[in-house]
Amino acid sequence: MSPTRDDHPAAERSLAEINADIRCLFARAEGRLCDAERIRHASLLQEWAAAIRASVVPAA
Repeated sequence: MSPTRDDHPAAERSLAEINADIRCLFARAEGRLCDAERIRHASLLQEWAAAIRASVVPAA
């Protein structure tokens, strides 16, 4: 069975929104993240990766 679009649920937020949050996180922290910010960054990266996977259209 080949993967379908339904196998990868649509991301709740766009890649641009997630990327903007990542950029803001680093801007507020002036490039140096505390432990809580590192946890938030890891969460944003996971969300970003899921959004990337959801945006991929399988080849025919």
